Amino acid sequence: MSKKKWRVGMIGAGAWSDIQLNAWAGVGNAEVVALADRHPDRRDPVVRRFNIPQGFDDFESMLDNAELDFVDICTRPYSHVPLTKMTAERGLPVLCQKPFCDSIEEAKELVEFCDKAGVRLMVNENWRWQAWHRKARELLDSGALGKPFLVTIRWRLRMTLPGFDFNQGYFPEMERFITYEMGVHYMDTLRYLFGEPNFVFARHHRLGPDMKGEDVNVLVVAYDDLTVAIDTSFASVEVPGVDRLEENPDTWSPSQFRIEGTEGTLILDVNRSLTLVTDTDRQEWQFPSETIRDSFASAQQHFVDCLESGADFETSGSETLKTMALVYACYRSAEEERPVDPKEFL
Repeated sequence: MSKKKWRVGMIGAGAWSDIQLNAWAGVGNAEVVALADRHPDRRDPVVRRFNIPQGFDDFESMLDNAELDFVDICTRPYSHVPLTKMTAERGLPVLCQKPFCDSIEEAKELVEFCDKAGVRLMVNENWRWQAWHRKARELLDSGALGKPFLVTIRWRLRMTLPGFDFNQGYFPEMERFITYEMGVHYMDTLRYLFGEPNFVFARHHRLGPDMKGEDVNVLVVAYDDLTVAIDTSFASVEVPGVDRLEENPDTWSPSQFRIEGTEGTLILDVNRSLTLVTDTDRQEWQFPSETIRDSFASAQQHFVDCLESGADFETSGSETLKTMALVYACYRSAEEERPVDPKEFL
């Protein structure tokens, strides 16, 4: 790690800002020196709580007046295009929150804009940095599972029934919801573990009375010799010990997965245990409660490390186009009731 302290300018003091700022505190060679948010009533308490030297009402004023090395855009998706362009015009690298943009056309335009400006762009996708996913990749690469042929993934959170109850209060207004917010995590993680899928098939349901977008999905992601089935619900009643830890239900739990291969089966349980079972052996790894929290810092550390080394970002803008193509393919599939090849969007 270099001795240089990278100066971060962040925009957004909303529901996710505490998580983002706590993660920056875990990046030893970076320091948030400025925070912009047009709402002083939410910005100023965050500035005080995290001892940020400068607070700005206006993002452009922060870009023009703060001494910055790069910008962290921690705002809603609809704002990502104008904020990223303003940053790129000043030659500053960008770490942009997921989901990337409101459409694949916007995402393509933004990647091209940053490329022409010679500005480095990474999308802040953290699931691939969760330690159990890194371990799963290690085991897959080692051949411990043989050839994977079936993957199942599930997640439950009681958010939209009987009425919406969550700290990100704009969720009910989103026309696209669970596949847009969660599907991007799944698709990026699948690409990290298994490469590029051939097609997707999706079903969506909307149950919450306050919701404009879907709050339940079932997604099938197809590879040549591998099938992935994903089911997610923000409407279901959670089952203690199955969907959430029984003894501490408020602790963030991982999305559970099961990877079945010709030589072994790998299972991630709600208790953060990863178990590999073969015909002759059983191995288990237990991950601490901080694992999900630490993945945020790991993603942001990766961003800074790549700025220093010149290495490619794992979730660069161009790589994220492939992830977003899969997300939008899911929506086309649900609307047209057919399998969709993500190449239709690239």
